[in-house]
Parts: sequence; structure tokens; C-alpha cells
Amino acid sequence: MAETTTVVRPAAAARPYARAAFEDAQAAQALPLWSELLQVAAAVAADPAMQRLLGPWNPQLRGEQKAKLVADLCRDVRGGAEVPDMFVTFLRMLAEFHRLHELPGIAVLFERLRADAESIVRAELISATPVTDAQRKRVIKALKAKFKRGVALDCKTDASLIAGAVIRIGDRVIDGSARGRLDKLATALSQ
Repeated sequence: MAETTTVVRPAAAARPYARAAFEDAQAAQALPLWSELLQVAAAVAADPAMQRLLGPWNPQLRGEQKAKLVADLCRDVRGGAEVPDMFVTFLRMLAEFHRLHELPGIAVLFERLRADAESIVRAELISATPVTDAQRKRVIKALKAKFKRGVALDCKTDASLIAGAVIRIGDRVIDGSARGRLDKLATALSQ
């Protein structure tokens, strides 16, 4: 199967914040909770409307208000579960230094640090049709062999792929979908 691999690199500015978040989460023995919170906060920060609201060019909200807004949205998405004070403090620090927009990159880097600490590769398999148990086991076996680590695989379906699958591992994307191949062909024909 022909496939395309893409690597997405978070901004260098996200690195020290990801390291700080990881160290705080590890000290609190709360890596899974922080992973969840960072994923939600990253989704909030990636939303175009929220970018306008949270950005440094919005003088109507102070840093603390922006951090509280993100923390409140994290709580709401998690069904009202409290957000630890240490995480809110982390969001305040990001807001103070105008770095809330770095949350998607911070989340990616945090997951890398967590995976290294746990010797696990977290992967997402997105396929055009539901994956059978046998297919899931084959993918896990192949990823274990490639990365020499345990594998946590999350499977999703997306009919728009037409056929095939896309595997996301951290910042790597392996695109073996029909849609990906058609997009590549269209790009080649337009040049």
C-alpha cells in the first residue's frame, strides 16, 4: 500500500512549557489527567473564535480572565469535574506570557514526554470502515515492531477517507487512504 508520511513540528516556544507541564503533572502523579486537560485546552486554543478572544491583541480580557475562561471550558467539557489549581496556575502563566496559542503544540510535546516516560507509543488509527479485532492486533504488532515500545491504539472511522486508513503517532501521520492518494494525484496534476 502506498502511503505518505507527514511530520508536524510544534513551535520551539512550546517546548519549555510542555516540559514544565510534564514535570508538574509527574510530581502530582497526574499524567493522565493533565493529558486530558491539555487536549481539551488545546482544542479550545485551536478554535478560530477562541483565538481571537484569547489572543494578546484582545485588550478586553486580562491574562487571568483568559486563563479562567480556558479552565472553565475544560471543567465544562469534563462534565463539571474540577480542574486542579496547579493546571489553572499553568494556564495563568501561559496567559501572562501570551502563550495560550501554544497549547496545541504543548499538548503534542507533553504526550511525547509522557510516552517516553511510560515507554508507550500512543497511536490513532482512522479508517474508512470499522476495524476488525484481527486488523487492530496486526496494526499494534507492526507498530510495536517499528517503535520497540508498547502501543496504545485508538481506532476511529471516517467514511470520507473512501478506503484505506490514516495512522497518527505523535506528530507523524502515515496516510494510506484513498482520499490521501487522490489528493496527492491532484496536486501532481496541477503542477
